[in-house]
Amino acid sequence: MKKMKKAVLVLLSVVLVLSLAACSTVAGLLGDESDRMATYIQGYLDMTYKGQFNEDYMEELSLTEEDMQERYENGLLVEAQFFENAIGLIEYPTEESTQRLVDLYARIYSYSDYTVESSTMMESGNYAVEVSFRPIDIMTRFSPEQFNEVFVDVLDEFGVHTEEELAAMSEEDYIKADGIYAQRIMDMVEEAIPGTGNGAERSVIVQIKDSGDYWEPVQEDIDTIDYYLIDYSSFGY
Repeated sequence: MKKMKKAVLVLLSVVLVLSLAACSTVAGLLGDESDRMATYIQGYLDMTYKGQFNEDYMEELSLTEEDMQERYENGLLVEAQFFENAIGLIEYPTEESTQRLVDLYARIYSYSDYTVESSTMMESGNYAVEVSFRPIDIMTRFSPEQFNEVFVDVLDEFGVHTEEELAAMSEEDYIKADGIYAQRIMDMVEEAIPGTGNGAERSVIVQIKDSGDYWEPVQEDIDTIDYYLIDYSSFGY
């Protein structure tokens, strides 16, 4: 994650005032330091989950719209790969099936419901930004057992009904079966998207630490929001 430059709090000379004018302007864009921290987190969340690009956030981090789009798409790809590896257990994902998942997650994340509540300075000099959010509930409608039943049905279509027949299945047929299974569970998820809602509100404190030349959010706090924003509890997450 890119770091935020610190605002200049003390200017030692007229020369410094002139040479650091650009940095002071950036700080001014986002208001005082407390507002600045809240706006930073708001900009990060909007970019990551909604694909919305705040101009002040872009300027603060010296990012272009292309940079922001790339980060947004990379985040969707990570979530799609998580689904493949941990939720759907898709063993042979294709470029096309992964892209379909990316597109599905863009739609799912549009249901993100979060609010940056406040930003306060701590005794340490670091900042604490409170974020409340309501987890997206779409995955609570499914379970590992339900997805497994889909795979069993696909195997049945290949004439595979026992462990012995599964072991004897050719690799080519197994890959085909896996691809059919992947499309069917994605069909299920896509059909459920219009009824997507949000669960009970949670709250996370994101610390932004002073590392000298930069303000840097604590990655574990950011990860906590990401971990819970979609409710995967029915899959053990």
